[in-house]
Amino acid sequence: RDTAGAHAFWRQLDALVPTSDAAARRQSAWLGAELALAAGQPQQALDLVERHPAPQLRPAVLLHAQAQLALQRPALASERLQTWVTTHPQDAQAWQWLAQAWQAQNQPLRALRAQAEAQVAIRDFSAAQDRLKAAQDLARRGGNQDHIEASIIDTRLRAVTELLREEARKQ
Repeated sequence: RDTAGAHAFWRQLDALVPTSDAAARRQSAWLGAELALAAGQPQQALDLVERHPAPQLRPAVLLHAQAQLALQRPALASERLQTWVTTHPQDAQAWQWLAQAWQAQNQPLRALRAQAEAQVAIRDFSAAQDRLKAAQDLARRGGNQDHIEASIIDTRLRAVTELLREEARKQ
């Protein structure tokens, strides 16, 4: 809870990390970014993450998304997160951040689906089914319907319902 003290210790640590060790420099930058986010300094966090680009590594993706969301730039957050969850569908935290990004972009259907995918990732199929049914209801009521997203939601609801059935058979 002492962000100033933690930041001072991080600066000491960062000064000790050899410039020739790229992985250690990146790890130190990520720690600094986490501290900056905790201190309410998202631009500093983003600068640290971007100083050592590693878009294929989870910490970089999530820290980038958190900073972009804090800077009120959800489209930049969702772009990277969407790519990430495509190749890492079991990353519940990434799905949760993506849900926040899509909600901030006024894309409630996508946000509900991302919330459901986060539940699937932690194997809470009942909660996932609930989120997907809520998305279906919203799609039916909505005027500016996203037909592609509604189709994805229908497909995922069928898949999650089947997972629930399999789980019930095992018990």
